[in-house]
Amino acid sequence: MYDHSTGQPSLPTPFIDVPSRPEFYIPLTAPTVNKVMIGLNLLMFAATFVFGLVVFGTWTGPVDSRVLYLLGMKSNADILNGEVWRLLTAMFLHIGPTHLISNLIGLFMLGPVLEGHLGHWRFAAIYLIGGLFGSVASYAFSPAFSAGASGAVFALLGATVLYFFRFRQNFGARGREILQSMLVVLVLNLVMGGTVANVDNWGHIGGLLGGLLVVAGLFPTFRPPAVIQVGRQPLLREYNLARQIGWIVLCVLLLILSFWLATQAGPPLR
Repeated sequence: MYDHSTGQPSLPTPFIDVPSRPEFYIPLTAPTVNKVMIGLNLLMFAATFVFGLVVFGTWTGPVDSRVLYLLGMKSNADILNGEVWRLLTAMFLHIGPTHLISNLIGLFMLGPVLEGHLGHWRFAAIYLIGGLFGSVASYAFSPAFSAGASGAVFALLGATVLYFFRFRQNFGARGREILQSMLVVLVLNLVMGGTVANVDNWGHIGGLLGGLLVVAGLFPTFRPPAVIQVGRQPLLREYNLARQIGWIVLCVLLLILSFWLATQAGPPLR
């Protein structure tokens, strides 16, 4: 092409694809709570080093049963005698670097996806309550000392599977890919947990069921903005705080009931 007014070759006008209709998307929340949980796990792992060095003069604190016991690993006999706080502290302790890294990989993979879609406080509820269900299941069915965030990680995994199953039609092919990947990861981990020694699979199963329970009543709902324009627009997340707080309270009551039933039945002891 040639521009006669300037005597110079003219460049073709670039084609710009302008949307002709509204396009809605779900705005993702930054994974702030997930980062906090990762930080707490790292902090507790560092504490096992320091505690082992200061108290016992050893650099092997993360694998020293004395250190892990004093910092709050799951011990059925002590929980039965009133040290219920071990159900929580055990969720942030890890037995060696390999154990820590495997759980951190799960948090790095699942945390941004789940917290991004559900928001901060829903994610925190799934992590903490689901993880505690894992601790209670381990207390009820396994006599072994144990520690680790895997119960909470399985809670996140179960919640992710149920969320993408619930909205599988909305997310299209990408959502179905995520759902299939999460199902494969879930099945493989449960099979490995049932066959590999020194793995607290009851904690995994309890966390999984706890995550499914918690997220079942916390699915977000979205609506278009009041003013709809041509182009990309974020959907608005609706909040029904009364219903959602009520669901959280119900989950906590079921958690307490589960722990009471396990205590009444008598947990397996070494």
